Amino acid sequence: MPANESTEQVKTKKAAGKGIANKLQAQAKANLTEGDELKEKGMLAESIESYQKAIEIKPDYTQPLIKLAKIYEEQENWAEAAKCYQRMIGLKPANTNGYLQLARVLRKQNKIYGAIAAYQQAIEIKPDLPPRFYRQYGDLLLKKQDSIAKAIAAYKKVIESTTEESKTENTASLYAKLADALVKHKSFDEAIDYYQQAIALKTDNEKFYFALGNVYAKQDKLNEAISNYQRAIDLKADYDTAYKNLGDALKKKGQLDNAIKCYQKALEIKPDAKAVYRSIGDILLAQGKEGEALQCYRQVL
Repeated sequence: MPANESTEQVKTKKAAGKGIANKLQAQAKANLTEGDELKEKGMLAESIESYQKAIEIKPDYTQPLIKLAKIYEEQENWAEAAKCYQRMIGLKPANTNGYLQLARVLRKQNKIYGAIAAYQQAIEIKPDLPPRFYRQYGDLLLKKQDSIAKAIAAYKKVIESTTEESKTENTASLYAKLADALVKHKSFDEAIDYYQQAIALKTDNEKFYFALGNVYAKQDKLNEAISNYQRAIDLKADYDTAYKNLGDALKKKGQLDNAIKCYQKALEIKPDAKAVYRSIGDILLAQGKEGEALQCYRQVL
C-alpha cells in the first residue's frame, strides 16, 4: 500500500475495481444471452457478433468461445472453429475436452500432425479417455509411417476395453485396422490373426478377405492367398484388384493360363489398368508370344 494512501482508500479502490469487474461480467453475460437468442432464431451472423462482443468485454470468458466454435462448425468453417478451441485451451490448459474438440476440427482440415498433437495432449492429461478417442488417434497415426507402432498401441488400447458381449461390426473394422497397422509394421502373423478375427465377426466383407490374401501373398503362402482372393471375388463380382492379385498369385504358382484369365477379367472391369496389361505382357513374352506381348506393352505407354 502506497505510503500516502489510507486503508480506507485502498478498500474504496478495491470495491470500485470489483464493481467494474461485475459490470463487465454482466455485460458479457447479456451478450451471451443475446447470442443464444439470435442463434435460436437462425440469425447466425448476428449471433456470432454477440458472442464476439462478449469475448471482447471479458476475454477469459470461455462459454461464448465454445458457442462461437459450434456455429463455425455448423458452417464448416473449421479454421475459425480451431482458433476458438485454441484460445479456450490457452485459457484452460488442462481442459481435456478442449484438446479433443481441437483434434476433431483439425482432422476436418486434414491437419494430421496438429490433430495428433492435440490427441497426445488430451491423453497426457487424461489417459483413461473413452476408447473412441484412442481409435480416432490410431487412425491418424496409421497415416504416418513413422508412427505405426503408436497406432498399434492405440488400437490395442481400444481392444482391451472391448468385452465379448460388446463386439459388433464396428469391432470387426477395428480388428482390420489393427491388422493393417501390423502389416505396415511387418508383423504378418499377428496381422493374419486380427484379419481372421475381423472375418469371424463380419463374414461378408470382401475387403477383409482381400487384405488377408495380400498378407498370405507376402509370405508366399499362395494357396491361402488364392483362397481368400477368390472369396473376396465371390462376395464382390466386380472386384478388379482382387482379380489382379489373384492373377499374380496364380502366375507365381506357374498357372499362367489361369492367371491371364484373371487379368483379362480385371481389364473387363477396369480397362485402363496399365499394370494388368504389363502383367499379361510378361506372361506372353515368357511363352514366346512376342507379338501379343508387344501389343500389351503398348497399352502401358
